[in-house]
Amino acid sequence: MMHRQPATLIWLNALALWLILSVPSARAFEHPGGLHTLADLERMRTNVLAGNHPWIDDWQKLLKNPQAQANWRPDPRTGSRQRADLDAHAAYLNALRWYISGDTNHAECAARICNAWSADMQGPPTWNDTPGLSGIPIFDFALAGELLRLYPGWKTGGFDRYTNMLVRYCYPVCHRFLAHHNGACISAYWANWDAGNIGALIAMGVLCDHTNIFNEGVEYFEHGAGMGSISNAVPFLYSGGLGQWQESGRDQEHAQLGIGLLGSACQVAWNQGVDLFGYADNRLLAGAEYVAKCNLSYPPATIPYTFYDNCANARQCYLSLNQIGRTDDRPVWELIYNHYAVLRGLPAPYSQAMAQLIRPEGGSADHFGYGTLAFTLAAKTSPFPPNPIPSVPTGLTAEAGVGQVLLHWEKAANDYAQGYIVRRATDIGGPFAPVAAWNNRTATEFIDHSVANGVTYYYVIAATNQAGTSADSPEAHAQPVAAGPLPAGWANAEIGGAGVTGGATFARVGENTFIAQAGGGNIGAKTDALSFIHCGVAGDFIFTARLLDAHWSGRDKIGIMIRESLDPGAKTVALTLGELGNRQCRFGTRPESSAPMTWQAGNDYTLAPVWFKLERNANRVAGYQSVDGTHWFLAGSSLVSLKNPCLVGFALTAGRTRILNTSVFDHVTVQTTSK
Repeated sequence: MMHRQPATLIWLNALALWLILSVPSARAFEHPGGLHTLADLERMRTNVLAGNHPWIDDWQKLLKNPQAQANWRPDPRTGSRQRADLDAHAAYLNALRWYISGDTNHAECAARICNAWSADMQGPPTWNDTPGLSGIPIFDFALAGELLRLYPGWKTGGFDRYTNMLVRYCYPVCHRFLAHHNGACISAYWANWDAGNIGALIAMGVLCDHTNIFNEGVEYFEHGAGMGSISNAVPFLYSGGLGQWQESGRDQEHAQLGIGLLGSACQVAWNQGVDLFGYADNRLLAGAEYVAKCNLSYPPATIPYTFYDNCANARQCYLSLNQIGRTDDRPVWELIYNHYAVLRGLPAPYSQAMAQLIRPEGGSADHFGYGTLAFTLAAKTSPFPPNPIPSVPTGLTAEAGVGQVLLHWEKAANDYAQGYIVRRATDIGGPFAPVAAWNNRTATEFIDHSVANGVTYYYVIAATNQAGTSADSPEAHAQPVAAGPLPAGWANAEIGGAGVTGGATFARVGENTFIAQAGGGNIGAKTDALSFIHCGVAGDFIFTARLLDAHWSGRDKIGIMIRESLDPGAKTVALTLGELGNRQCRFGTRPESSAPMTWQAGNDYTLAPVWFKLERNANRVAGYQSVDGTHWFLAGSSLVSLKNPCLVGFALTAGRTRILNTSVFDHVTVQTTSK
């Protein structure tokens, strides 16, 4: 596929290439010296051939990966960065299989992949998210090439063309992103966008023997203005060796992604004698320990957090629970653990625990993985199975709902639980039968939807890991109930022709549970169209509810509301979840009848369950949100004169759909505060 370039871009590429080639390499690079040195590769091969644990366990896992097969066929014509990274991973994994096993079929496969891409790329890549996330596959292509350079059959053929591809076409893309960020304000992009490009520069510098490219990546890691430089990626430091990661208020998947990308960049630099791991008093370790502790499902209240915002107003009020506890998609922890804890002897308890839970590591879409094979330094410090059998879970509670039971238990004093088994019975003492089990998540909660209302259920929980299964916890029980009519004083109204008529029911469980349905409509502009489940309240009050569950259609707004009347253009204050992928909390105000609604941004990455609160104090109304109903964060406040009594309740829309969407609110209270 030919990639056409505008004249300006051609000139910039030519200038960048001239600048690179005009500066002789002042550094004698170590080869191989990407993710692995020759000593690293020999350690892997020796231990695999000897059948030593844990290397052999990860090797056997690697052999099953479709991308590690010698019949993998590259596809450079898709124009997709995701496909580019698939092929880069396949090249790396096949090169690794060749070196360890000696099977040249895998080396030939890796060379075939690299040659296909270097033959096809006749200009800067035009993948999606380029410049930007394109740094990730470029990083991986450079790492794969550095490993494959050991294969004589490639060096005599496609090596020079491959390095030319990276220097001439890929380097300017990475450089341009870090220098200009596509014209955005400096903090608009997340840390992982920078991190992939930083790693790409460092790895390309090594593979292509270009000191200035290598130094550019190192310099950006240490002092860059963007969010991937280490002081911006870890903006806040706390006692106990923790450093808040820049994306910790966004979601835990991206936080782990950034740790993996910068960790790999540091590993390449380390293999060239540059210690980025230790830079700024081991700041990367502080960030890794913070992210690891989050994903070990410690209670959020035990993890310090500082409000974070960027130049695009992506407000992050609290630690995100989105994707928290997952151990199946970010194989990045063996590298961190082995460098800091094993090699350097530094305390890294949370990173060690994550490495142990995932061992032996697999691969993933964004990371080569297989770090148990690649980075384990000594069997004694990385045993397999890695843990003793986990402790018995404690503190199990069962909370009845409508057609469901919410289970929660306490995290054990150690971090040995890789997953859990939930068993259920309809009699005290059993017999118990499993209703759920997992081994890739550390979260200590479960919602049982497969229950019948009016039946009492008894539950026990057992913890699991690679070593075995604990004994069962003490029992907890609950009886889900059916919902009925709304309580006295409450009513459902369809305002402004929302579309499909909604409905609402109520049950006295979960500290007052409301189940509401809505179809169509919108909240905002000069008038609203929504379903409104409400009651009347006079004077000052605090209205609190937890949005437990919501079934999204794509353009919903769901939350709590104060209205002066049921008129579509009535004075209104609302606290809603919706917009931007159904994850933005906003505080809206219509201060006068039929006036446009104005919005203030709450937490930009909000996930149900979430607690909402509206507090009226004379003419001032404030909106708050929380993850636990205890620690509250202001989403917005406004002055609006409302008649007495006004109406408070639940506001629901279903965007442009004409189907009913169901939302569940519990822990509902209306507390009057007027003297």
